[in-house]
Amino acid sequence: MTTDQVLGYEDGRLSIRLEDLPPDILYTIVSKLPPKEVARTSVLSSKWRCMWSTCPRLTFDAVTMCKCNRADLHEHTERFIHEVNAVLQKHRGKVVETLEVRIDLVDSLLVHHLNNWVDFAVSSRTRTLTLDLKPRWFQWDQVDRYLFPFQLLDSGSISRLEHMQLSFVDLKPPSQIPGFPNLRKLYLQLVHASNNGLVHVLSHCCNLEWLCLDRCSLSDELMVAGPLSHLLYLRIDRCKITKIEFHAVNLATFDYEGSFIPIGLNHSLKLQSANIQLDEAVFHHALVSLLGGLPHVQNLTLRIGRQQMEKQWLWGNHLNFSCLKNLQLFMLIRAQDVENVLYSVSFMRATPFIENLEVHFSGHPLWFADVGPRRQDLGKCKKYNYLKNVCITGFKAARGQVELLLHIVENTPALEVLTVNTTQLACQDILTCGGRSFEEAKQIAMTSLSTVLQQNVKFIVI
Repeated sequence: MTTDQVLGYEDGRLSIRLEDLPPDILYTIVSKLPPKEVARTSVLSSKWRCMWSTCPRLTFDAVTMCKCNRADLHEHTERFIHEVNAVLQKHRGKVVETLEVRIDLVDSLLVHHLNNWVDFAVSSRTRTLTLDLKPRWFQWDQVDRYLFPFQLLDSGSISRLEHMQLSFVDLKPPSQIPGFPNLRKLYLQLVHASNNGLVHVLSHCCNLEWLCLDRCSLSDELMVAGPLSHLLYLRIDRCKITKIEFHAVNLATFDYEGSFIPIGLNHSLKLQSANIQLDEAVFHHALVSLLGGLPHVQNLTLRIGRQQMEKQWLWGNHLNFSCLKNLQLFMLIRAQDVENVLYSVSFMRATPFIENLEVHFSGHPLWFADVGPRRQDLGKCKKYNYLKNVCITGFKAARGQVELLLHIVENTPALEVLTVNTTQLACQDILTCGGRSFEEAKQIAMTSLSTVLQQNVKFIVI
């Protein structure tokens, strides 16, 4: 035998066949295929012949398997059930690390089989379980959701689960369930749950690292008192809840979108990033609430859909963001709040160590609005000694915008770059006011600021 034959060379070229790939790579390839296509791979080689029946990951996507439009999926429910059961039967008694089922819950016929598939996951020592059952069309308060069968779980399966995704499910965990001690990732979407039940489960997921609640309904407070020391990522998106409170000392990222409610993450001393998007709020109320709930955040983005501004400076407030270095504010200014733009300086007063500031204005009434207080009304202010970069977009030469910029420039000794952009970043704005142009707004910015800027500051007007 020649050296080339020993090394697997044919005609001087290295010969590598699919069956020569490591098992984990082969399993990954197989897991991407629909069940019928997986079965067809058995003709490739003897190794592939048994590969499809021992694949540790099973994914059943109804649209892919039935090759139909999602709107017609209800016509193929029985076929989907038959094919899933056929594949699972061939895996009985074997370890299946991942089981994913994706089908619209539009037929009560599914419930019995879903229970059987959960039971299969339990007996197959599954570590990752996905039940994505959200229909194409549904109502928020729709009650006919799949009742997750906690009664089928034993202590072994509860301990084995590491990743779980549940969509369009009703969660009613029994009080004696100990939680999921090894669960690392949990994604709940369109889930109805009792407050006490969900809080109890979460409080006992001691190794949870990633948690997302998407359009879930509790209609109560979500106060998880149990320490979640491993939780790094938390997202709560448009859920029906009245308050959020977690004890997560190592939380790094928090994303929230929805109604203005109290948020308490006071124990999260390492919170690197918070992205807050509120449907409606008074600007100063949101500021005070975030000061109390996210005191240790390092990078903060705040958006308020329907924002109101109050005529107050909040000088009596002694709270501040002691760790905040980067701040992004998206401010939609309505006609009744044009004269209150300068009051947004209250936020800066609460950020003594800020280094980078972005304020993204939007709102047609801002154009050349000559109303509101001037910076002299602020009285004596502390310097922003660490602020280096400032970017203002949506500049429309309103008095409040000009006065805000002058206040920043006059109180920022370490300023390096100042960018003033007349283009709105938040949304497109093609209209000006009374024929006055974007160029005129740029000229006002340059005229107002050039004389007070230090020579070493890079000044950009766009």
